[in-house]
Amino acid sequence: MHQNKEGSKPYAVLQLRQEDIEGRIYGLVGFQTRLRWGEQDRIFRLIPGLEKAEFVRYGVMHRNTYINSPIVLTPALQFKNNPRIFFAGQISGVEGYMESAATGIVAGINALRMLTGENPVVLPETTMIGSLITFITTADPDNFQPVNANFGLLPPLTQPIRDKKLRYQAYTQRALEKMDKFSELFLKSL
Repeated sequence: MHQNKEGSKPYAVLQLRQEDIEGRIYGLVGFQTRLRWGEQDRIFRLIPGLEKAEFVRYGVMHRNTYINSPIVLTPALQFKNNPRIFFAGQISGVEGYMESAATGIVAGINALRMLTGENPVVLPETTMIGSLITFITTADPDNFQPVNANFGLLPPLTQPIRDKKLRYQAYTQRALEKMDKFSELFLKSL
């Protein structure tokens, strides 16, 4: 086995997720593969602790279905060819439960605003969901891939901060200040 610089053997950590109430079935998280089931069985049994495991389900590849949002969506999550249609969730090119729920909330708010004759809202790109929507609606359409929310989507701070914890706090504070001003729009429309 290959030794690294420090002389220790390389290793990997596998995440197991409980999949039944009794705690007898666990799933290997993130094991989507094209390997045939027999080969998966052989390889998984090489993992210490899984030599005698009973495998009830093997990994399979899944495919995300999503639209090319930079071409077809506005920053309000409206379909450019028919503004009465809104997209949200995985189909819009976001990944993750929070991201899907958040885009659903924005699309729902904008659908209601459209029905009541109000203009749709576009969240500030200094907020996480605003930056995510900005990304999916402005990314390079030739290389568009779904994305999770992450701090790399946010516009840089005016004053760079090296300490990651302080930088994330500054991103959060900036977003909260923008949302305070932005939420006043909602209160006026109630």
